[in-house]
Amino acid sequence: MNDANDAKCIVLHVSEKELRYFIACGIALMQHIPSGSLPTYCGMTKEEIIEISLRLRGQADDLGVDM
Repeated sequence: MNDANDAKCIVLHVSEKELRYFIACGIALMQHIPSGSLPTYCGMTKEEIIEISLRLRGQADDLGVDM
């Protein structure tokens, strides 16, 4: 996956509950889908899912969203 600064970005508005859902789903994918199957299942590697989940979690923390 491209660095967030290089990727084509969209603006998305989500509720706190939806943000928690996105973070939890990324972590759940890694726990329940074999690493080798992740690219087929969701189009991302384990490392990319970790990167995205950490970035979303950082934004949640910055916004004061209770996880």
